[in-house]
This record gives sequence, C-alpha cells and structure tokens, in this order.
Amino acid sequence: MMECRAYIKTTTLEEALEALKAAQGAVKLLAGGTDVLVNAREGHPFRDSTIVDIYGIAQLSQIEEQADWIAIGAGATHAAVEQSPLIREKAAVLADACRTVGSPQIRNHATIGGNLANASPAADALAALSVLEAEVEINRLGDVRRVPLGDVIEKPYRTTLTDRDLITRIFIKKAPAGTRFHFYKLGRRKALAISRMTIATLLHRDASGVITQFHMTMGATFPKPMLFADVDAMLLGKRPTQADIIAVADALCAKIPLIAGIRPSTAYKQPVCNKMVQRILNELLGGDAE
Repeated sequence: MMECRAYIKTTTLEEALEALKAAQGAVKLLAGGTDVLVNAREGHPFRDSTIVDIYGIAQLSQIEEQADWIAIGAGATHAAVEQSPLIREKAAVLADACRTVGSPQIRNHATIGGNLANASPAADALAALSVLEAEVEINRLGDVRRVPLGDVIEKPYRTTLTDRDLITRIFIKKAPAGTRFHFYKLGRRKALAISRMTIATLLHRDASGVITQFHMTMGATFPKPMLFADVDAMLLGKRPTQADIIAVADALCAKIPLIAGIRPSTAYKQPVCNKMVQRILNELLGGDAE
C-alpha cells in the first residue's frame, strides 16, 4: 500500500490544475502508476506528499493531427499509441517502440507522459521520440509552454520539471510520405526485457534516391535523449554507398564512450551498435547502397 499525505482523484484537466494549486507541500502526479507504485515500496518516499491522480483524463488521452505535427496526450497509453492508425502511418517508429514496452498489461496501463517523466534511460519510447523531433507541452498551474524533449530530461531519473508541472501533450513531427522507419531493441531476452540498447531510425529519399531526411540515435545508452546533427549530415544529399553506411556506423558508435564514458557495457555495445547500424541502413535502403 502506498503511504501519502493525501490522495486526490481528478477527472478533468481543470480539476487536476486546481488540485495542484491547492495542495500543501510536495505533490506526486499519478498516471498509469507502473513506475510510481514500484517506487512507493522503497522507503515510503511519498509519505509526506499529496498524490494527484490524473489517470484516465480524456483531455490528456487524445491523439490528434495538427498541421505538421501529431499531438499525443500525455495520458495516452503505450497500447493506444501502438494501435493509433495516425501514428502507424506517419510516425511508425514510435508505434514500434511502444509495442516493445513490458507486457500487454503494462502497455494497456502505462502512459507515454509518465514514461517520459520517469526519465529512465532504458525507456523504450525515448529514442523514437528523438528521431521524431519531439517537443513537450507543460502546464504549470495554467502557464503553458512547449520545449524540446532534450530540455525536459536532464539525466537518468532526473527532469527539469517541478512537482507542479503537468505534461499535457507530446508533439512529434509528421514524416513525409515514403519515409522509412526502423526500431531495434536489445534486451536480455525477447519478451518483458528492460532495454540494454535501442536504435531508432528515420530515413526519407526523393524519387532519385537522394536522402532528404535522416535521423538515427540510440536509447538506453546515453544519460538523456540525444540526436547527432553531425551523424545525420553524413547521409543527407547523398545516394549512400557502403562506405557511407560504414562511416555512419563508426561515427554513431564512437558517441558511446565519448558521451557515456567507458563502462563495462561499452565492450559489447559498440560492436553490436556498429553491426546493427549497418544492417538497419542496408535494410532501409533496400540494398541500393553501392
């Protein structure tokens, strides 16, 4: 059982904001609860906090198309994101990432906003959100702002959010028709595994085969979600050759010790990364690389 100072169940966004304004002392937001309830077992961390339950608020669960963006309510579950026809069509890498999260029971209850707020470096959705250039809408007691994903997560399990900040929506870029996606997850086993490494890729070519858009990054590897403009630029404007693909693999894998440092996992992550990047790019290019 979770110990807390007070518990408030809210059913609308307005009720949630009022509860956050009225609460005395520390506040903990409860969405799907798949992380909060586990953390609650460890030393009663929420004993002096007011729990504001926002799970199931309709305004926070919608997935909508808006001009060049898709707006995903922070309360949308991983299952809802995975099954959304809009996301499958225009941002399939995120649907694929959400499909790898935990068990069906977890995917039906855990929310994408909660996954982001928990800031686990192993969160499956973060690499996919990165290549989709995600931005996060945050409501602080009625003051709404929108910031890049990388400005929200500071380091593992640490965000720049205050306990009165409510993530309301995550915006992702709609990919143009013909864009190809890939999501790869490395875990200790095939099912119900925490990520050891993920690789998310977005690639678009024009009619002549020239790459016009390219993002590729890793998750469960760096302290926060990251894109690498220097790596992306290596394929832009090109009809890639095998030499280009190998160069991208070498450059992306070189980021591991550079950013994460030399760790016990580096010895296996770098060669796996190199091999998988080459395999993924060859697959997305359909064997067209010379």
